[in-house]
Formats: sequence, C-alpha cells, structure tokens
Amino acid sequence: MLPCLFHSVTGLDCPMCGGQRMVLALLHGHVAEAFWLNPFLFVCAPLLALWCWWQGGLSPRAAAVLFCLLVAWGVVRNLHLF
Repeated sequence: MLPCLFHSVTGLDCPMCGGQRMVLALLHGHVAEAFWLNPFLFVCAPLLALWCWWQGGLSPRAAAVLFCLLVAWGVVRNLHLF
C-alpha cells in the first residue's frame, strides 16, 4: 500500500487516511472493520456514486459541498474525540 504523504509530513490523518485499508477490508468481506477504518468514506462514497449516476455527473456546487465535508471530516478526525 502507498503511504499517505500528508500523514508522513504532518503526523495528522488526512480525510482519506484508511481508504486503501477500507477497500481491502471490504474486498475481504470485513464490513465492520472497513467502517471503522474510515467511516466518512464508507458512507459517502456510495452516496456520491449514486448522486452522480442520478444527476448525470458532479456539479460544481456539489463538488464544493463535498470538499467542505472532506475538510470538516479531516478536522474532526484529528480532534481524537472517538
């Protein structure tokens, strides 16, 4: 697996940290483990795929909302509240 450059430099988790391990866990059928590796990506990736399929693409406004959600998740996951 490729190391996270953001984590290597800052020591903080980026919004996508755990994404590769999450996909591998899903491929092996470990759904609960996949959820705990990156809950945001676990929930949002299928929803985003459905949204893009339904709307015929990702609008600039939806992309901006997604970016804001990713930034918020990156901040929250580094507060170590859970």
